[in-house]
Amino acid sequence: MRSRAALLVAVLMGTGVLSACTSGERSADSGEPAPSASETPPAPPSMTRQVPAAERVRLDALSADQVCDLVSTETLGRLAFPVQSGQPREVGSEPPVRGCSFDAASGTRSVLIATQPDGFDRLGAEEVDLGKLRGSRILHVNDCTVLVGVSRATLQVSVTAAEAGTDQCDTATDVAGYVAEGLVR
Repeated sequence: MRSRAALLVAVLMGTGVLSACTSGERSADSGEPAPSASETPPAPPSMTRQVPAAERVRLDALSADQVCDLVSTETLGRLAFPVQSGQPREVGSEPPVRGCSFDAASGTRSVLIATQPDGFDRLGAEEVDLGKLRGSRILHVNDCTVLVGVSRATLQVSVTAAEAGTDQCDTATDVAGYVAEGLVR
């Protein structure tokens, strides 16, 4: 139990280290008029996919480079925001936390997709519904992390921003649902 607690601290610190590079985002005026009070902003497109069981991959067996291949930058741009190519990351040891960080194309937001040990999906403060899967989420000042249990591992999706809130949690949930569909459950 002590090693599990130490690993959680390392995981959260690793997320914080990766997030620290992305804090301090400044919103840029897009030049588009803001919706009036009578207009409701359009909902982001919902992206679902069906991946045959034979084509799903085991998250616990992937390298950090392979984690970057779980979602394209184009798809991630539709689920979250436009991003640059993913940068493989590996933090800690026994087992290492392998992941991929996608920095925003502009601004300082980012999306981290990573693998955590089995059972970490229960560490979040709130439960999230991903359709066929359940997970949990943790909201911090500058990121929201969604944790989803898959076969022998936990999928971690963290969305960072200067100030995180429900938008980042919704984005992390959407990305986690999309990525989890391609994983062995």
